[in-house]
Amino acid sequence: MGRYFRTITTAVLGLALVGGLGGCTSDLQQPPLPTASQSPESVLDASCPILPPDAVQAVRIPQGNPEESIANVLNSYSSWVNAGTDILKGWTGTAGTVPDACLDGLAEQSRIAYSQTIFTTQTDVAWQDYYAGQQELTAQALRNAVGTSADRQGTPGRFELLKEISSSATVNGTFLKFDAIYRPAPGTPADPTDWAGLAKPTRWYVELVPFDGFFIINYIEQKPAAGY
Repeated sequence: MGRYFRTITTAVLGLALVGGLGGCTSDLQQPPLPTASQSPESVLDASCPILPPDAVQAVRIPQGNPEESIANVLNSYSSWVNAGTDILKGWTGTAGTVPDACLDGLAEQSRIAYSQTIFTTQTDVAWQDYYAGQQELTAQALRNAVGTSADRQGTPGRFELLKEISSSATVNGTFLKFDAIYRPAPGTPADPTDWAGLAKPTRWYVELVPFDGFFIINYIEQKPAAGY
């Protein structure tokens, strides 16, 4: 769980992006950016309910001013944690009996969809570790959804803004610094340690760069926030 509170940095890629956006060229080879239309193949076990390859789609980050961007980042992350819960409802007759392997596969499907859509890179080891942490959160949300009563399934967990600290925007990117907290869905474990520490006040540092009419994340750091 400690993997969340670490710096995820792509300094070389960031320089390449800034150089490219500024009309300069770099001698470094730039990794390919995400393709908006790509859909991952299903990674679910053959014994699981059928899942079309494009069933899990990432919620992209619309471009906007810094205030809007903070809300859009948190919305994308809220959707990522809950990705696949709607699919569980479609697996009729399986409430409480969905094998863990199928839930893990659905969480991995979400990891693939989001890492290929809202980030500048998918290959760096540090990024893969970060994606794995988010996959764990999604799997946990899916397990909670299976065990949650039907009258509570309409209120999913979400990230909530506590305070905007500072932000700025240039033609090369938008830089955000804010505090947020994860609010678990009613009826699910509320212990902050059960949500990788994100259910406590957390300081977010995010660098967004424009791509394909949306924003994608070039840098992100999440660590405990003091003063609450």
